Amino acid sequence: MRIRLNKISSRLQFSQRIGGLILALVCGALPYTNTLAAVQAKQPPVPLAALESFVAVYERIRLKHVDAKTDEELLQLALEGLILKLDRFSSYLDADEMARLQQDTQGEYTGIGVELVPEGDYIRVITPIDDGPAYRAGILPGDWITHVQGKAVNGLDVHAIDELMTGSAGTEVTLIILRKGETLNFALTREIISTQSVRSELMRSKVGYLRISLFQNHTGQDLVEQMQALKLAGADRWLLDLRNNPGGTLGAAADVADAFLTTGVIVTTKARQASSNMRFDAKAIDPSEGWPLAILINNGSASASEIVAGAIKDHQRGQLVGDTSFGKGSVQSVITLPQGAGVKLTTAYYYTPDGHNIHLKGIQPDIILSNTDAQDDQQLAAALDLLSPLDAEK
Repeated sequence: MRIRLNKISSRLQFSQRIGGLILALVCGALPYTNTLAAVQAKQPPVPLAALESFVAVYERIRLKHVDAKTDEELLQLALEGLILKLDRFSSYLDADEMARLQQDTQGEYTGIGVELVPEGDYIRVITPIDDGPAYRAGILPGDWITHVQGKAVNGLDVHAIDELMTGSAGTEVTLIILRKGETLNFALTREIISTQSVRSELMRSKVGYLRISLFQNHTGQDLVEQMQALKLAGADRWLLDLRNNPGGTLGAAADVADAFLTTGVIVTTKARQASSNMRFDAKAIDPSEGWPLAILINNGSASASEIVAGAIKDHQRGQLVGDTSFGKGSVQSVITLPQGAGVKLTTAYYYTPDGHNIHLKGIQPDIILSNTDAQDDQQLAAALDLLSPLDAEK
């Protein structure tokens, strides 16, 4: 059955209603008008016909929907829908989600330890976090989540999916996962995820192994400290493991790349407004001592991981070993809203030193090699073999 929207009874009523909505939106946006004024001045006015359609639908929903909603609830839904349709990496965050995001960048949050992205009808696993519940259960990068808590994710928005996935420590979440045509069932217990950003060990042939599981605010500093400890232990070459690393903050990625580079561009970003473009350059100080370097990546290496890998590859500072990376070449800015809510908005694309935008493409390793046996880390072995015969003094 097709329902036709009736016109609002009078032009005066429409004008009053639309004026009230616009006034409410403007008043709510006052804290941000100074920063946006220059941008807005250059934009064409909002098309009246489109605005009329919005208000007409808004009025019909407000008056006729079977479940009564307040103006505040409807405007909230409109905001969530607007963000949802922009791109798959932009999202609306309520107060709880904003708190979790802040905890994540600091290194602690409650969950099952997995980075996800909505894609098509399902949720794609970017990567499980090292030693988290998802990792220990055997969830892999590239898995497709079809059901959470017995509910199909098809048709759910990011906010609804997040509500299903999150909960208090000690509670259980069930997942149905599709992997290469096979359906798998998982029951995971949520826990406090304390991510150790960097860990290290001295391997054979004096290889200083550095594992970064997530890029957090302090990752660059932690990396340099671990490098210093490895030097004292006798290391004279580096192996940086960025596999299954979903990314993190842009600044942390630049700091990590800078630990191995002494000159040139690390990464640039290009936003819609030229004034928002950024550029990160390497500093002359060299914690790596110029020693030989290999980097491990796979299809779970995303975002900040790809910034580091791309900078090292373009500057020919080291060799990349593994699988083609995930391909997330966009930058998300977090905008704080009233009452603790926020928006994670895609505001720029980033480019490697040679000007490559790897969004939805990924970075291809110099040595392409996949791990075919879960018990045999062939990628790690290949990287160690690559470094073993090298003379560190050269």
